[in-house]
Amino acid sequence: MKHIIYFVLFVFFMSSCFKNSNIEKKQDHSANIIDVKELVKEIVIDTPLIGGWARPFIVNDYLLISDSQSEEKLIYVFDKNNFSYLMGVGDVGEGPNEITNMGVIVPNEEHHRFFVPDYGKLKILSYNVDSILKNPFYRPELKGDMKELQFPDRFVYVNDTFCIARSIVVGESKYFQQSLVKWNMLTGDMELLVEGHPKIERKRSQFAVSLKHNLIVDCYAHHDLMTIYDLDGNLKYNIYGPYWDDKTSNDMVYYDAVVICKDRIVAAYAGGRNWDDEGFPNCFQVYDFDGNYIKTLNIGRKICNFCYDQELNRLIMVLNDEIQFAYLNLDGLIE
Repeated sequence: MKHIIYFVLFVFFMSSCFKNSNIEKKQDHSANIIDVKELVKEIVIDTPLIGGWARPFIVNDYLLISDSQSEEKLIYVFDKNNFSYLMGVGDVGEGPNEITNMGVIVPNEEHHRFFVPDYGKLKILSYNVDSILKNPFYRPELKGDMKELQFPDRFVYVNDTFCIARSIVVGESKYFQQSLVKWNMLTGDMELLVEGHPKIERKRSQFAVSLKHNLIVDCYAHHDLMTIYDLDGNLKYNIYGPYWDDKTSNDMVYYDAVVICKDRIVAAYAGGRNWDDEGFPNCFQVYDFDGNYIKTLNIGRKICNFCYDQELNRLIMVLNDEIQFAYLNLDGLIE
């Protein structure tokens, strides 16, 4: 009987080790670096003048660029095919249809809409992209309210009662805390989805979601770590880079934004730059959905923000460079 118990424990131990070995992955990022600087094409935008911390977004046939530091319109709309300027929306102010503290825009391409969080008023505004182009007096709809002590600072819209959000919790801890949650936009209720790596005390990360592939990718800003989950929050992989450690510090910068490009994960990577070196990513790392490193696309320029245009299969970038806006066609680059 004792031998049987030992055998069962041995099998359990070995299966646990095998499972962990499949989940925990160490990847080297230096194996396949491709210089694509010459493939980066400038987007010339002379009017309007847009600040350096702008963010690009794709909504159907349009490129939206938000500029939270603008003193006039906060969101500029362009034709995504030829980058011609169409109009600006989103007035700064305290009025009922104005925005006091704009957050990150959330596209809802299925309904030709985009959402704008206002953290000054703790409200979510909804814009119909077709209507704003037809009606110069268009006013956004109020979509929902946010709670003061726990709110989403970024989210992916699925429907009104189910969004996947990065939640900020303001509490008694010396650090504000981030986690991924299921968020009901109508009620404000949140349900914990992903808390984060157990060895990291202060989580700062960016995430991407693929409903089609049942996938959440979470990339850490100050740790050389990418994590992959399913949509229920079950951990699939921890992918550790060569500079991984679990210390609590803002000194070094690793990952920035991440997107799903067809059947690939594409993440902006700074590779351990410190803030003295400005901490901007200058390349994109490409992974498959099992967390296997494929290649690095060296942009050779400092990347502030970017988004993915699925229809045209290209990355739209805001750069800290002599070129402010640019795109990179991904055809043949990320296979």
